[in-house]
Amino acid sequence: MTALSLAEVERAREGVTRAHALANARFRERFPLPPEAYRELLAEALLECAEGVQFDGDLDDVRYPDFTIERTPAAIFAYWLVVSDITASATWAMTRVIATREEYDAALARMTSPQLVRALVVDFLPRVELREDGTALLEAVVYTRAVEERIERRQLILDTANELHYHGRELLAEGRGGVRPS
Repeated sequence: MTALSLAEVERAREGVTRAHALANARFRERFPLPPEAYRELLAEALLECAEGVQFDGDLDDVRYPDFTIERTPAAIFAYWLVVSDITASATWAMTRVIATREEYDAALARMTSPQLVRALVVDFLPRVELREDGTALLEAVVYTRAVEERIERRQLILDTANELHYHGRELLAEGRGGVRPS
């Protein structure tokens, strides 16, 4: 597996942050718009700001084969962030990627009564395994407070049609807090 550099993680995060700012500005410029118009503005901005990810389809009917993704670890990670935001559920809005020991410590500090399940975590940077069959395995550490607080290493498989499939998780820490998504 190839670990992304912190600079690659930050570049992908900055792209998402920049996309949200662009979508907000575009929504304000074109106001009044129906609230659902924001989703399309955000999708356009996310695709504009993502490196290594293109989309040739209808944003009202997002289909994974309409994406073109460079088969590099950084592009696959950026794709996961972009698609997760485009198809965002209420639980994704409560999820944050952890890439450093400081972010891990901060997540633990936010948790209510944190309990370490795995005491030693060596590396937090996302990792990608590019496979010969055109698929890829992505691993990333996340903090989420949806329903229950937890820090986990998630594994997702990217298939040849560009769909991400949940493959598993390794629980690293859990807390007693959490928020019910609405």
